[in-house]
Parts: sequence; structure tokens; C-alpha cells
Amino acid sequence: MTENYPNIDALLAKKFAGESTPEEAETIAGWLSASPDNARYLADAQWLWDHVPEGRTVPDRDVDTEKALQKVKGQLHTPHSGVRIRALPYWWQAAAAVLVLAIAAVYFLKNNPTTQRERIAAQNTLLTDTLTDGSVITLNTHSDLVIAKGFNQRERRMRLQGEGYFKVAPDKTRPFVVEIEQLEVTVVGTAFNVDALTVPGQVNVTVTEGKVQLKSSGQTELLLPGESAVYEQATGKITRQSQPGPNVLAYQNRRFQFDATPLKSVIQQINTAYDVEIILKNNGLADCPLTTKFNEQPLERVLEILVETFSFKIVRTGNQVILEDGQCNGE
Repeated sequence: MTENYPNIDALLAKKFAGESTPEEAETIAGWLSASPDNARYLADAQWLWDHVPEGRTVPDRDVDTEKALQKVKGQLHTPHSGVRIRALPYWWQAAAAVLVLAIAAVYFLKNNPTTQRERIAAQNTLLTDTLTDGSVITLNTHSDLVIAKGFNQRERRMRLQGEGYFKVAPDKTRPFVVEIEQLEVTVVGTAFNVDALTVPGQVNVTVTEGKVQLKSSGQTELLLPGESAVYEQATGKITRQSQPGPNVLAYQNRRFQFDATPLKSVIQQINTAYDVEIILKNNGLADCPLTTKFNEQPLERVLEILVETFSFKIVRTGNQVILEDGQCNGE
């Protein structure tokens, strides 16, 4: 996870405190792109940094905190090929040490059954569930939601990994907060979609009803119905979008609208909605445009239309559908 970036904990400590240099932010971005596991590592550490300060003093259970502290101090003064950082004052050493303890606390919380929160997970099919406050959530495949302890007392807080659609039961006294990566999505009563599956390193939030507030690294954006924004994990920046894509909820309702959409994007969206692996063998056709609509069509009909439009030959192997040969627009 961090083998090629031995000083990543120190860099993350600076990021959390808002003191990263552009060069250090670039290093973190490279680390994030090196492995999907690194995003989870960062997200867990950030959550503890922000919300569980007591977790930074870890019980003596399978974790040698003094050893971890010495390891970080040593890394701050030892040159490594993976990461180059400037000499840091003592208080940054302490910050880095606190982060190590926070990450150790992640280990403790995940391995101590008495502290685990409720978890809702979707595997190979969509999962729809009703929370104790009456809110209805729909999780995309391979997504999960962890409900915070004390849910529906002063607030309704949870942490999402993957993609989910939330139809929130109105309650002005108990804000509904969804955490994903280092982004907070806060509402009172509304419906919105949060997607961290489609584009690695990005979180796309789309509002269908009500209002949603996005918050990250001191930046706050308010979204109204029909509006969306993209959060960049590497920089923490939130960028408003002119309008949401037409297929934001297609993974739920399988209603697609493609308007000269590149074939590679069409295939990606179909794969997500139908939990299938369609492979385009001829990469030269990746940018071929497709204009059509699918309205809750079964997968077989969708494949038939692709074959008719691009003259593909289909080869099936298990859950894989390989599209061979073919021409743009069937020409």
C-alpha cells in the first residue's frame, strides 16, 4: 500500500492540516493512483482525524504506538527514493505521529467487535434498504454503507464507499450526513445520488430533490434540484457542473439516453447497470458514437442493438461478453 511512498503518512498529516505544498499534493495524487487500496487508506485516516480524536490514543491492543512514532520520526530524516519532502519542524513530526496513531486506531476499530457500526453492503446486485429514520437508500453493486453509532440521535451520519442513491426522510433537527472520501454531503430532507465508482479519484453528487450542501477542505457548495458537482479526491476541490449526465440513475432504473456517446462510455455504463463485463476487442472502435435510448431493456436486447448498430460478433466466456470485429455505425 505504502511501500513506494514511505513518508506518505507525514504528507497526509500535512494535507489534513491544510498545509501541503503543490509538490506534496502532486505526490499524494500519484500515491492515490498507484492502488485502489490507497483511497480507502486515506479515507479511513481522514475520518478518524476529523471525527474521532479520542481514537488517536489507541488502547494497547496489537498496536505498538511508540514504535509507530519512532518509525515516522525516522522517516522524516531519512532520504528515500519514493518520496522527497523538505525537513519538517518538530510540530509536524507530532502531526505525522498523530496520523500514525489514527491509522492504528482504524485497525483497532475494525478488529474490535464492540466498536463496529452497522454496515449495509451490496455485492453483485443492487440493494435497497430503509434506515431507522425512514430514509430509503439504494446501493449500487459492490458498494457499502457504514452507519455511525448514535444514528438518528443528534444527527444521521454514515460513510459510503462506492455509489448510492438516498431518499431522505425530512427532519430539520437531525441533519443527514453522508461521508465519502474527504467529502461531506449534508441534507435535511431530499433525494440525491453519490457516485465514487464511475471515475477513479472523483466523487459525483447529483441532486434530484431538495438541497444538498457539499463541504471539503474549507470549500462549501450548495446544490439545488437538477444540479451536480464533482469532487476531486487528490486536490479536495469541488467543481460545479453545468448539468448532470442523463444516465446518473441508470444503474437503478436501466433507463439510458445516449446522444453521440462514445462506445467505450456506453459499455462502461452498461457494465455497471447490468453487472456484466462487456469487452470491446477492437480498441479502434472505442470512440464510435452511439445515439439511442434504452428503457428498462433486458441485457440481451441491449446486446442485440449493439450488434445491429456496429456489426459485432459476440463471444461469451462466463460473465464476459466479448465484442469482436465491428465497424463504426455499422458501415
